[in-house]
Amino acid sequence: MTGRLYDAAVVGAGPAGSSTATYLARAGWRVALVDRAAFPRDKPCAEYLSPAAEPLLRDLGVMDALAAHPPSRLLGFRIYAPGGGVIQGDFAATKGSDGTALFASGLAVPRSRLDLALLEAAAGAGADVRERWSLAALALEEDCYRLQPAGPASEPIRAQLVVAADGVHSVVARRLGLARPAALHKVALVAHMRGIGGLGDYGEMHVANRRYVGLAPLEPRVRGDLCNVALVVDEARDGRKIAGRAEAFLLESLATFPGLRGRLADAAIVRKTLATSGLCTHVRRLSGERLLLVGDAAGYYDPFTGEGIFRALRSAQLAARVGGAALATGDVGALVLARYDRAYRAEFRGKRAVEWLIQSGVRVPLVMDRFASVLARHKGLADTVVAVTGDFLPPSAVLRPGFLLRLALG
Repeated sequence: MTGRLYDAAVVGAGPAGSSTATYLARAGWRVALVDRAAFPRDKPCAEYLSPAAEPLLRDLGVMDALAAHPPSRLLGFRIYAPGGGVIQGDFAATKGSDGTALFASGLAVPRSRLDLALLEAAAGAGADVRERWSLAALALEEDCYRLQPAGPASEPIRAQLVVAADGVHSVVARRLGLARPAALHKVALVAHMRGIGGLGDYGEMHVANRRYVGLAPLEPRVRGDLCNVALVVDEARDGRKIAGRAEAFLLESLATFPGLRGRLADAAIVRKTLATSGLCTHVRRLSGERLLLVGDAAGYYDPFTGEGIFRALRSAQLAARVGGAALATGDVGALVLARYDRAYRAEFRGKRAVEWLIQSGVRVPLVMDRFASVLARHKGLADTVVAVTGDFLPPSAVLRPGFLLRLALG
């Protein structure tokens, strides 16, 4: 039988895959980490990391590498509603039991830097990293999975456990029949821009015309004004308008947001506009026989709340814990690995409800304007929303009846 045998093969070397590979390799398991790309590479992403992601990055040992080009630190978020209302939430406003701030800032880091740092951490932990490695076929054999790469000269990989970390359009999930249709159909256009006026130490979300755009300043202001701009639109409504003119559509759309008027006169795109579609995905389950799904491959609802990187890193922790324990016992069957499904859903079920609540406001301008009016008058409520979306306050803080009643009645 050809192909080297590993304890685990991780397909996809983004944050979820590289982190899972790092944890498993640190524990002494033989790990292959494969990706069809060559690193560093750009990725369509808002490039914002919620405050709770930083401790996970420290645990993975990548903060020193990121500090070579210090990431931007965001103090909170400003949300601009369709009717012109502005909400500001500050991360540091949420205090712990000792009266000190739980977190002071989130991070904004280009994915080219972040993903490379995480990939190098996996390699440093002992994972066998293979770039430009595309999955052509996947088959469950008697005692392992067999992963066949594209290209006749490439050797297959055999693994006791496969971790699918290959994103929202997961090849592994599709090939194994785990992907299922989603209700939302979104397209994102992502660019790096300079010259946007009024940028500061806050991330921004602008909502208008059932579209929204996120701004994440990528450089401390002493270094420059490079900014990630991520526009999200409905595929059915705007898909044809984007075809062949993504950059022009992005610039035209930015001018329609009330909170950006007068701020774009000197703005210019400085990196090719990247596009991705099908942002809302669902899967039938998160595990199976010798299989775990992590990060965006485990399902993705909507990027407004910006939890993608945190979810990738945290799901990697959960997957490595369950997968490593299963490998240690020699039982990597579906029943054992289903512990990951339960842990994942317990971790993220509440956040999905918050995402749905916010998405309701995006779709109905009057609702978003109502939210904005209430949150602007009650700063503490706004800080709570930002802390929940920042992943360091539990979703129950927003979903409890008292909070929802105050939001509804003002």
